[in-house]
Amino acid sequence: MLALFVLVVILCTWGGIKLVVRGLRESKPPPIPPARMANLEGRDAAYAKAASIAARAPRKIGKGLAVTLGFGLIAAPWLFVYALFKSLSDLDMKKGRVLRIKNRARLPELATGDGWSAQPVTLQIDLPAAERAVLGELWLLSARMEHASVAAFSQLSLHLAALGAPARLLAAAHRAALEEIEHAQHCFAIASAITGVSHTAGSIGALRASGGSTIDLTRLAIGSLVDGCLAEGIASDVAARGETAAAEPAIRATLAMIARDEAGHAQLAWDVLAWCLETGSDAVRTAVANRVEVLGEELTPRLPNMIGGIDERALAAYGVIDQETLGDIANARIAAVQHRARALVGSEATVRRAA
Repeated sequence: MLALFVLVVILCTWGGIKLVVRGLRESKPPPIPPARMANLEGRDAAYAKAASIAARAPRKIGKGLAVTLGFGLIAAPWLFVYALFKSLSDLDMKKGRVLRIKNRARLPELATGDGWSAQPVTLQIDLPAAERAVLGELWLLSARMEHASVAAFSQLSLHLAALGAPARLLAAAHRAALEEIEHAQHCFAIASAITGVSHTAGSIGALRASGGSTIDLTRLAIGSLVDGCLAEGIASDVAARGETAAAEPAIRATLAMIARDEAGHAQLAWDVLAWCLETGSDAVRTAVANRVEVLGEELTPRLPNMIGGIDERALAAYGVIDQETLGDIANARIAAVQHRARALVGSEATVRRAA
């Protein structure tokens, strides 16, 4: 399948280049009818000019069409490739609260060092080299996502402050950021134990260059629904399921901590959502209600593409659940969030009518 896709991209690109070259190639002007070349004075001269223009017009249109089609053939497959990789990138980063900059999820760069590791961890890894490498990459991805969540909760606290939220919500957001630091430290320590390399978090380049983003109650409410109630809830469920299957005590303890804390973060999102609905106008409630109805279209979190032949069941002993189970967890959480959010939106509407 991959080979066929590559062949289609190559053929489309080659065909597009040929069309562009053909369209841009200089051609000789069409000949003027011989009967009109004998006398170029007066009406004959005008006729000769008109005949030349009329003869050139279809050719110019054909050249323009060829160039347009050529560039289209060249661009279309590569735009598809870009969209595919972008969607997969977003998909892989949909577990837990997401750091969004200009509507794109961001992760820190990977670096070496011990600045983001907790106490060293000792693991008994009984896996072939290929599976061990995959396991290390998965825990590194988790560590980077936990690290990005620190900044995401810092963003949340700034947005809450900007909109005049009560102190209890800002305090909870800052506590959540501190918990995410601990999550990241433990995940980096586990990844280092697996790979034998001291891993740490690098910079988040997009965060250095980002300006302040406009925030309002509607955006805060929907962000809390999707990135908090849903994504944090999924993160808690995934960690809890991974803990039950993990055999290593250090991994079980880390996943138990993450499951507990992420459940608390999801509850914080519900509290923020309730405050937005209570404080905002009917437009906020309508926007949330509409978003709730399409939650089922959210992309299911996915594991990065595994190397062929990797036994996902062997990774379960180290806290990694398989893709099918991950999908089941996400679907169950979506249904639960929709049920609770519909009740919350309805109760807020009742409060407004009574007031």
